[in-house]
Amino acid sequence: SPHRVNALLATDLTARRMAELIAAIGFTSVERDGVLDVALPSWRPDCVEEIDVIEEIVRHHGYANIAKTVPKSAVHGRLSVRQARRRRLRDVVLGLGCSEAMPNPFLAPVDLERAGLAADAVHIVNPLAAEESVLRTSVRPGLLKTIAYNESHRRPGVALYEIGHVYPPGTGALPDEYEALGIVLAGRDATAAMAMWREIAAAMGFGARVDQGLVPAGLHPTRSATLTIGRDVVGAIGEVHPDVLDAYDVDERVAVLELDLDRLLANEPKAPAWKPTSRYPSSDLDLAFLVPDSTAAEKIEKAIKQAAGNVLVDLALFDVYRGGGLGTGERSLAYRLRLQALDRTLTDDELTQLRTKVVAAVTKLGATLRS
Repeated sequence: SPHRVNALLATDLTARRMAELIAAIGFTSVERDGVLDVALPSWRPDCVEEIDVIEEIVRHHGYANIAKTVPKSAVHGRLSVRQARRRRLRDVVLGLGCSEAMPNPFLAPVDLERAGLAADAVHIVNPLAAEESVLRTSVRPGLLKTIAYNESHRRPGVALYEIGHVYPPGTGALPDEYEALGIVLAGRDATAAMAMWREIAAAMGFGARVDQGLVPAGLHPTRSATLTIGRDVVGAIGEVHPDVLDAYDVDERVAVLELDLDRLLANEPKAPAWKPTSRYPSSDLDLAFLVPDSTAAEKIEKAIKQAAGNVLVDLALFDVYRGGGLGTGERSLAYRLRLQALDRTLTDDELTQLRTKVVAAVTKLGATLRS
């Protein structure tokens, strides 16, 4: 049908012109009632349907002679909420000074063990190379390789991130595939990873608890934590274990942040609320506490925030001390509280009451005020 040919190709060829195009390759045709009856040559057994003849017509007409057309639609295409949030996340991480890396998603069997991760992984039956026979269960091994490569080329202190899929083994026939974000900061410690997480969480509306009682595999036992929402693990934060750094020939300390984007991007963030700016002066209050090593700094900060209430506009841990003058199993944590009210200047009596309230709240956690 010439009408079908023109509908498929967006052309206006006549039936006569179509017959001329295929006559050169031995296709004979006769027009009957507006339809071409085509006889196929014996040497073209590959042509069995009408669409095969249409393909020959367009091939001899010339693909370059077919104009580009865009179908009309009443619905405008747009990014899904997840796609838009993923793009927003990339912009945030880039704005924090990280460069995107794209390591190979295939690993050698020893790479997971070198990274301190479980060796249980999905193995490829027929890999192209032995070094690419395992599907990665974490983005960390590839990023550590990239840091080692940069160090070997006299480029220390790199800050890298990757957003990609990982494939931990599942209970069914397929692995438990999910999309992950990995950030590594060479030459920096766990506090840098924590600062990175806070910036990302604030910008994206992520909310997760920092659980220092559960140390992720391959990370430093006392400088790392797990990010959880309820009972679900959504990430890891801290420093890479020194033994892992030695295995990858990395000479720098490496801060790391890993997030499960399938879980985090699936949650709709709360709509941001505008906060008024106070025109009244602020007051800074410095407090140092002797805290048992078993008490997480996060709990101290949470107690301070709850006790200070709405007048606390900023809280910063500016000193951590371990050494002479302290008891065994203790450390000193010094915080700077910035206090400011929206409708008045805080008086000395109010500041004294707030100080007493904060000290009492922290004391309940087993800490004592350091004089």
